[in-house]
Amino acid sequence: MMRMNPTQKVKTKAVLSTILLAVYVGALILTAGQFIATKSGSFLGMRQLDVLKLKARYGLIMLALIAVHLTLNLDLLKNELKALGR
Repeated sequence: MMRMNPTQKVKTKAVLSTILLAVYVGALILTAGQFIATKSGSFLGMRQLDVLKLKARYGLIMLALIAVHLTLNLDLLKNELKALGR
């Protein structure tokens, strides 16, 4: 695997973190929307099932982004796990 230079790695992490934050906020809104749709029957013109399907897609995107995020921060994760073992 090709190594990234430190500046490129930081920029990649920053972009990934920003996208992950945006998707997280979207998931929060959809979670609130699902609650609202359960009570009133719709949220922003979408039925409860449509909100649930969209929320499931957001969840899959978040899982993929988290996997990439953990891969990029693997060294940090290893150091944190070592610190836990002390």
